[in-house]
Amino acid sequence: MTKRSITAEDLVKFKFVGDPQVSPNKDKAAYVLTHVDKEKDGYYSNIYVTDLKGPGRQFTSHYAKEDKLVVDAAPKWSPDGSSLAFRSNRTGKNQVYLLHTDGGEAIQLTDVKQGVGDYDWSPDGSKLVLTIRGEFKLSTDKDEEKKEEKSDVKVITRLRYKGDGAGIYNDDRTHVYLFDVNTKEYTKVTEGDHDFGQPRFSPDGASLIYIGTKAEDKEWGYLPAIWKYDIEKKEEALFYQGNGYIYAPSFSPDGKWLAFAGHNRGERSQGNANVLLLSYETGELKNLTENFDYTVGNLVGVDAKYDTGGGNLTWDATSSHIYFIATVGGDCQLFRVNLKGEVSDSLSPSVASVTSYDIVNDDKAVLVLATPHSTGDVVTQDLTDVKSVVKLTNWNEALYDEVHLSTPENFHYKSTDGWDIEGWVMKPFGYEEGKKYPMILQIHGGPATAYGNGLHHEMQLMAAKGYVVLYTNPRGSHGYGHDFVNAVIGDYGGMDYEDIMAGVDYALDNFSYIDNDQLFVTGGSYGGYMTNVIVTRTDRFKAAVTQRCISNWHSFYGTSDIGFLFTEWQHGHADLWDDVGKLLELSPLTHARNVKTPTLILHSEQDLRCPMEQAEQWYIALKRLGVETKLVRFPDENHDLSRSGKPKHRLERLAHLIGWFEDRKN
Repeated sequence: MTKRSITAEDLVKFKFVGDPQVSPNKDKAAYVLTHVDKEKDGYYSNIYVTDLKGPGRQFTSHYAKEDKLVVDAAPKWSPDGSSLAFRSNRTGKNQVYLLHTDGGEAIQLTDVKQGVGDYDWSPDGSKLVLTIRGEFKLSTDKDEEKKEEKSDVKVITRLRYKGDGAGIYNDDRTHVYLFDVNTKEYTKVTEGDHDFGQPRFSPDGASLIYIGTKAEDKEWGYLPAIWKYDIEKKEEALFYQGNGYIYAPSFSPDGKWLAFAGHNRGERSQGNANVLLLSYETGELKNLTENFDYTVGNLVGVDAKYDTGGGNLTWDATSSHIYFIATVGGDCQLFRVNLKGEVSDSLSPSVASVTSYDIVNDDKAVLVLATPHSTGDVVTQDLTDVKSVVKLTNWNEALYDEVHLSTPENFHYKSTDGWDIEGWVMKPFGYEEGKKYPMILQIHGGPATAYGNGLHHEMQLMAAKGYVVLYTNPRGSHGYGHDFVNAVIGDYGGMDYEDIMAGVDYALDNFSYIDNDQLFVTGGSYGGYMTNVIVTRTDRFKAAVTQRCISNWHSFYGTSDIGFLFTEWQHGHADLWDDVGKLLELSPLTHARNVKTPTLILHSEQDLRCPMEQAEQWYIALKRLGVETKLVRFPDENHDLSRSGKPKHRLERLAHLIGWFEDRKN
């Protein structure tokens, strides 16, 4: 059967799997299946359980509460495997529910007015540890404050007072609580004007650890610590003072070690995250992946993914090895490290990305494995043979059988200074030998992310419309070592620009099917900034689309949720007052008079990472200078529009993006 070209509407037909959790007796795995609902303009998800032989059965079935879609997520098995906890917003706020594996209705465990954040089981299954933001209230508590006395005026006293996707913060803090599963009693663990998260029980159940800081200068330089709490004595102690990002704490089964991911280079670092190991007895720290020059975690960016798992570190049963995923070039692969710091070869396939995982035993893992032709499937992986992948789910099989997906062709090339750069090119749908095709250059955000081996719907759509799609990982990208990702710092628009343009030149020299006179460019976030830079320096592109962009580093400093730290850090300690000239020189706005390229600007009105004012300044400058331009504003969307925005807005965004190029190609 001849396959049809993929369409924008196919985006809402995808189903996404994620967050596999293996049962304690190692015979089952729970996972999350997420659907896109165009009619209700959102997403909903359910929990499924498989016996490791097939897709399994649906475990939760809520779909919508009035007009609000229900999200069941974060499945966690009870220690004895008799029940499965999960988090759901089916009452309007996230609460923890419990389902017995032998059947029955879900039992609501928590009933917190503001909802529950993170949670975890105690080793004996009698308690949960929770995070709750704000003053603790049960849903049944009456609000004594009269509605008319409340003010909508926001008083700001914090440096970090807003966050993209969260909005303006109030004075509420996130604290840790113990919850008794039987009595439904809550016990507050942490106190003060601080935030704490990622709580975990020690294997003996006698203590907790959690992450946060009590430092007075936490607003300027956030350096979290690990805290230890004795449950019986109700005593808290500083266990480890970090000097950099900390996440994914995980106890060894024997309780002797605490592993976590992060680094010790201060807050302002985009270099590799490592697997770090603390002795729970002495507090001695060891960097287990110090000589493994790749970052822990999945930094491969695609727009067809909805997996909330993936950031975990997992111990083997003997407390001698730790499993983790790391970004290597365009792949994200599974690895194992022992307590001596010896890292295994990759345990998962190449030309693929592990978005989340769990371990069955030393010979078998359950992965969510994405490829350029798959949004991700739950698979089992024989850890002694990377080729022995057994697919458990194939929720998008009917769609894959119906549509044509272009296969990215990998290549490497030399930049102008001899550095090796990786890239990919996708041929258009209906490709014919000897025919010339227009090309779209895609530039990723970050810059400390990466393009790679996952399904990117937007790029597939461009190929379906008859374009060659070119994308590369210039310096500043993850997956190529610590020095490579840090090479962009203090050199924005320098060698990163050379890397990108050298990729264009390589493609034109080596792929004869590209029409040199029909080149287009687009990118988002850092990619939007680089799109703006490119059109100030060259007229070789017929049209550009800049998305969630930066145009003015000086104003970005005070308007972005991260501007005050990101600007100084990324531009070599550039100071707002002493380095005004440097910041303006780096700003595309300063060079707007050079722009001749027709430019479409796509931006979300609630984007607090790259604020709306960045797009507005760029639009007014280009419009005032007579450049053909258009500004498209997306209400009620943040920086993540292209990946998790409202489905209807995502479709309209694609229509504007593709339409701008379609109207300008020959």
